[in-house]
Amino acid sequence: MRGHVRKRGATWTVVYDEGRTAEGQRVQRSRGGFASRREAQAFLTDALARLSDGSYSAPSRTTLGAFLVDEWLPSIAGTIRPLTLTTYESVVRLRIGPGLGERRLQALTGGHVNALYRELDEAGLSVSTRRLTHAVLHRALSDAVRWGRLVRNPADAADPPAAARSKATAWTPKELGRFLRHVNDDRLCALWRLAAMTGCRRGELAAVMWRGLDLDADTLTISAQLVPTRGGCTFGPPKSSRGLRTIALDALTVDILRGHREAQLLERAVAGDAYDDLDLAFCDELGGPLNPQHLTDRFTTLRAEAGIGAGSLHILRHTHATHLLVSGVPVHVVAARLGDTPATVMSVYAHLLPTSDAAAASRVAALVDGAR
Repeated sequence: MRGHVRKRGATWTVVYDEGRTAEGQRVQRSRGGFASRREAQAFLTDALARLSDGSYSAPSRTTLGAFLVDEWLPSIAGTIRPLTLTTYESVVRLRIGPGLGERRLQALTGGHVNALYRELDEAGLSVSTRRLTHAVLHRALSDAVRWGRLVRNPADAADPPAAARSKATAWTPKELGRFLRHVNDDRLCALWRLAAMTGCRRGELAAVMWRGLDLDADTLTISAQLVPTRGGCTFGPPKSSRGLRTIALDALTVDILRGHREAQLLERAVAGDAYDDLDLAFCDELGGPLNPQHLTDRFTTLRAEAGIGAGSLHILRHTHATHLLVSGVPVHVVAARLGDTPATVMSVYAHLLPTSDAAAASRVAALVDGAR
């Protein structure tokens, strides 16, 4: 491979052979604007080395925004879940595009990326939002490297926002009891009860099928989740392999589910041919699925009516886990009910448990000294 540097006016220019076309024609590249011969020669040496070892990336004026919208998002659309794709599209449109979209992909630096993170911070965006932006940008640029569009990932040279420790909150048993009494006459009373007594995620609740409920054996089998997508929602697998699980149900929850089933059969009879039976335990009056976001909105309304000041629908999951742990249920059992790992359970809920290190020391001493 050949190349040389030459002076053009006050600056230096690099000229080198990039290779040949499929037809055998020679492809020559040039790049100018170098302030010194040494700087130009260093670029040429690097370019020739990369051409030799296969890590070379052909120069392009494609902007980051064009790459993300026209190439990256369409390419990964079939490899990720619809909700994940919707999230990525939103991050690109609202966060990355306005800040970095006009910059050339190959001219992007770690400094540019850090400047974006600083702008998002100054705009008052949460740590989780800024970290999500970093994750999406880093993956996109990693794919650009893998596809030969970049030599290295500039996000690796940036400083992503530090992770904030997760601090779950939970209701007291009194607050949970007040909420369940308040929703006793709500059409989705059984769903709220099931959420409180199993800790299921909202998407899992929306996807519960009657065939997954064994009301004679008092169990619920989780095998899917319903996720919001642009223009609707779709069924998919649980969040992880641990999400595939069978959960024991208490007697009162089973009784409430039996009553809910009777009410649903009556709705089906009234709707007649208009009813679309998808075997969903929780659906609208015509059998259609309930958008998980609508469940969150309805819960927020009911929670406020019950006089409880804070908490999204997910707080029922936190509350169930906390009550189990406080009651002395082993961590691995709690994790199995939630579809999480024991390590995740303890990292999220340990700060809600009342037992202190001093209390632990006293209990061990009492156990040992009492055995003398």
